[in-house]
Amino acid sequence: MAARPANPRMAADIIEAAATLVEEFGPEGITMRMVAERIGYSATTIYLYFKNKEQLLDETVNRAYDWFAEALERAQTGTTAPERIRQGAHAYVAWGLANPGMYRLMFEWGYLGDISEDAIFARRAGWRRTRNVLERGVEDGAYRPDLDSALAADTIWVGVHGLTSLAISGRMFGNPGVADPAVVNARSHQLADALADSWESAWRPGLGAS
Repeated sequence: MAARPANPRMAADIIEAAATLVEEFGPEGITMRMVAERIGYSATTIYLYFKNKEQLLDETVNRAYDWFAEALERAQTGTTAPERIRQGAHAYVAWGLANPGMYRLMFEWGYLGDISEDAIFARRAGWRRTRNVLERGVEDGAYRPDLDSALAADTIWVGVHGLTSLAISGRMFGNPGVADPAVVNARSHQLADALADSWESAWRPGLGAS
């Protein structure tokens, strides 16, 4: 099929097609031609927007971080900082389990050839939101006044990222590719609750600095 004229939606359509294919085949298994066929255009059209597969996947990662941040924001509706942290942990795990291909692309894709400072800043949105919630928790008295919000945000990310990565790999709940998805989901959220309990216990007022 001959390439069609450019339009404002084309880049977004290409990225969305790439994201779908990543879920199906992984980043190593897709080609520019596959992306073009998915949206009904020629490979030439894709190259008008992205110079190669690496650039397309980097831009797909950028968009995935937007989708991820939006999911976390929608989930954090609680009225207290501990509630929002717990909701964020569950939303993090849920998004990773629902989008394992994109999750691996976000955290394992190694190209990063032309990543901009703006893109790096955007990829840290979830971390900054977590830190802001923690700081509000200190102000509201939910957490002790000497809490290091940056270190605590790192602690949260390490915990939920490790849990999600292990759950996606299948190594935590049985042999890879064998574990029952329903069991993986239930156990992952049970562990997200356990992580949230441990953070709240460690950071509640009245405890000394650790």
